[in-house]
Amino acid sequence: MPAAPAAPAIERLDPADIDELEPLWNALMARHAEVWSLLPMREPHLSWTLRRGQYEGWLADEGSFVLVARRGGVPVGYLLVDVDEGDETYATGDRVARIETLVVATGERDAGVGGLLFDAAMTELERLGVDDLFVGYMDGNEAARRFYERRGFTPFVHHLYARRPGAAPAAEEDA
Repeated sequence: MPAAPAAPAIERLDPADIDELEPLWNALMARHAEVWSLLPMREPHLSWTLRRGQYEGWLADEGSFVLVARRGGVPVGYLLVDVDEGDETYATGDRVARIETLVVATGERDAGVGGLLFDAAMTELERLGVDDLFVGYMDGNEAARRFYERRGFTPFVHHLYARRPGAAPAAEEDA
């Protein structure tokens, strides 16, 4: 019986190397298309360009970070955490963390990579003194829901989607 592959190395990503994440972002978009098809998907490069801009904004926030899992030097997953001011309504700490993206390459799913990234993020948040976390997941992605619930998350806010009554259906060119 072959030996199990060694655990991937988890490291903090230098924001200057953010473009290494594009193939994994595209894999996440493909997963989203599998679990929720109400809207057409954007062209992958455009989607990445927009998300990359969001990442740059989040990473400008003090304490925010990206962890990347590498196997043989190749990224096989990443987790981006935005650290921001505490909640205005609920008694959270002065700062809260939002897991903005957790993605694992298709061939690496169910191999513990997401758990390793999550655990490393929790260690970093402890170091930063951030205790409160939020995360969202795509409706229909039951694996993500179970992953987060096993780690102590509970439903909090539900986001719903609708198109304005009378609006034409979303078209590819709108995406």
